[in-house]
Amino acid sequence: MEVPFDFKQKAIGIDFIGREVETNALSNLLRQRQNVYLYGPDGVGKSSLVNRVLIELQKSSTDTIVCHVDLHNVRTEEDFCRVYSDSVKLGGLSTFEDIYGIVTDEGGNDLIKALSLPEALSLKKGGANVVVYVEEFQNVLHFDDPDLFLKTLDERWRSRMGVTYLITGSKVNAMKYIFEEKKYFYGQMEYLPILPVNEKVASDYIVRTFLRVGRVIDKEHVKIFYQISGGIPYYLWLLCSFSFNNTKGYVTPDIREDAINSVISLRESQFKALVDSLSNFQLSLLRAIYDGVTKFSNKDVIEQYKLNSSANVFRLKEALKKKEVIYFDDKDEPQFIDPIFRYWLSKCYFV
Repeated sequence: MEVPFDFKQKAIGIDFIGREVETNALSNLLRQRQNVYLYGPDGVGKSSLVNRVLIELQKSSTDTIVCHVDLHNVRTEEDFCRVYSDSVKLGGLSTFEDIYGIVTDEGGNDLIKALSLPEALSLKKGGANVVVYVEEFQNVLHFDDPDLFLKTLDERWRSRMGVTYLITGSKVNAMKYIFEEKKYFYGQMEYLPILPVNEKVASDYIVRTFLRVGRVIDKEHVKIFYQISGGIPYYLWLLCSFSFNNTKGYVTPDIREDAINSVISLRESQFKALVDSLSNFQLSLLRAIYDGVTKFSNKDVIEQYKLNSSANVFRLKEALKKKEVIYFDDKDEPQFIDPIFRYWLSKCYFV
């Protein structure tokens, strides 16, 4: 039986939509052996995009080797070296003969030796393009000495031979800290923005998918889902999945609202835990952001929201960034990272 709107899996085939610009850009950069980094919250579609591009790249280029380094449960440099080395070896095994015997004569510690493996693999395969795809890269900030670690990677990756690095992360502010505040890898990595899925493309796909299995959803319902989800595919598919499963024919306003409430219920315990972790000052700043305030050091704003002082405002902004609640855009204006959290605030907290 067909399962539309499978929010648990990477989008593939006809379910991969609305990413033509990002797909073409990432594909072209990797073909040119240009290092790339991208980041966005969970559910925005990073893994689906990367998966699509790397599959197509391997199909069209016989000299491409992909090594997937997943750091989701890595918190130490020792674990990084192990996972990194194993991933490079596995990447070589996926298409080519056993490379477990690769050793380098290069001196240095375990990190330097691990980082040398992709270059050794490329050399062994006649200059093949070894794409090292590192997922959840921001976790390196948990290491005992993250600055020393990042400096080592920066220096090593500048002298790369035959290796292309593709770096992704789901913690927006942590990734911005590494690449844009501290400016590690400056000049050697291209940033690829990953934006919310296009509203029209998503709407057409959703309506078409409902029709394909004999059910109907009005575009007005889809528009509401898009606004609430912020165009993040995971949330959008989740809302559609609940609606799809609760109707045998037409999606009614009641079914739409039930879907929204189901998504809220799914995340509510996490949202409650988050606001419970905030101090009164942090919660006051969050309320100001929710109300649309952008100039927090204004005297009237400080008094109205009881923020104490401009110096305190700076500390509060940093605290909310560290908790991955908000980020500041190119205009230095605050934006909620999780659109469903903002919606929950409007319906269940700031009421």
